[in-house]
Amino acid sequence: MLGTELVEWRKRNGFTQDTLRMALGVKSRQTIITWEKSTDPLPRLVQLALVALENFPEERKVTALRTAPWHPMPG
Repeated sequence: MLGTELVEWRKRNGFTQDTLRMALGVKSRQTIITWEKSTDPLPRLVQLALVALENFPEERKVTALRTAPWHPMPG
């Protein structure tokens, strides 16, 4: 799949840029934007993840990315 085809895929499958970002575990929405503007093929792992999202609806549930709590260094 070409990056420019990602917009159509995303909309057809009911994702916003942000929900797709979270479903793929991508930290920056800018990454999704960059992929969507590209005429190059998407990375193979991304293409495989999209196939999984399309075929396994239970994986579509999106939760916010969790970050580890910050703890100051002792001393």
